[in-house]
Amino acid sequence: MIRNVSYRVDVLRRGVAHTQLLFDTAEPPNIIASKSAEIQTSFSGTFRANSAVDWLSDELQPVMILDGVEHPLGIYIPTTVQQIYGESGASVAVEAYDRSYRLQEAALESRRTFAAGTRYTDVVGQMLTEAGIALQLVEPSMLTLATDREDWDLGTPYLRIINQLLGEINYDPIWLDSRGFAHAEPYRAPDAARIAHSYSASDLLQEPLAEEATAALDVFGRANVFVVRCSNPDLAAPLVATAVNDNPLSSLSTVRRGRRIVAVSQVDQIASQAALQAYADRLCNESMLATQQIQLSTLNEPGHGLGDVIAVDHPGFSGIYEETGWSMSLGVGQLMTHEARKVVII
Repeated sequence: MIRNVSYRVDVLRRGVAHTQLLFDTAEPPNIIASKSAEIQTSFSGTFRANSAVDWLSDELQPVMILDGVEHPLGIYIPTTVQQIYGESGASVAVEAYDRSYRLQEAALESRRTFAAGTRYTDVVGQMLTEAGIALQLVEPSMLTLATDREDWDLGTPYLRIINQLLGEINYDPIWLDSRGFAHAEPYRAPDAARIAHSYSASDLLQEPLAEEATAALDVFGRANVFVVRCSNPDLAAPLVATAVNDNPLSSLSTVRRGRRIVAVSQVDQIASQAALQAYADRLCNESMLATQQIQLSTLNEPGHGLGDVIAVDHPGFSGIYEETGWSMSLGVGQLMTHEARKVVII
């Protein structure tokens, strides 16, 4: 496979590229994405000094040019800029985060009440807009706040509030894509119908996969019964939901292990009994999905979000996995590292 690959880093001002950051190709900048991080994607590197950049308001957009086609790799807000002076001239070391950093900066300035009956996703969209994130893809939900909500203290970041509300309706945490759009969408269990990338160490019709890889199995001590309780003064009675892994095909199930291993958790707010049951079911499903963790390497490629479903064909393991993180260095010949978890019942 012969590819023509190059990279550049645009500096955006009010969403429009107006200059570029140059870097030494021997020490290219890096992008790291992790689904478990509060701010899920970061960008860092050392660049030649550029007086045209306003580090307090401009944004950075790395771009991958693959066979003549440009692919943005995210939009990032500089958070740390260190000036460096040496024999070769001035340079800057930069750390930056995706636009959800704006949600970390925005915080409650006064007591805030969200009225009972307001749709959860309307609150999320409103807070995204208030934080200056106009590009948003919020999948509507008909679930509404069961009670008036003023749970949060002054100074609570918008990001924490939004992710708490999304969790109450069984949505994934907010995440930003390669174009800078904020996504709020329901959690969906990985399945073959949603495969976004396919990798193989032998099939030339799929993306090439490096032979060196790791796989770890973690099944000991995992629960197979999940009890979730919601109790607060605004509810007439506590809500309780239970999900049991009794699937005989699962090695973790009550059937296969011959005993019930119980995990109990508490949530302060939830939209309804059905939403609480969905949350318990999700905990149960995720316990079966998070058993095999793999790490593998491929050629750098654009188009990765967070939680993508990938198909892997490796001599040591194969199957359908959920991508939980990835990283790449913006250099020719560099390999992209992926972390994923198996998405079939174990």
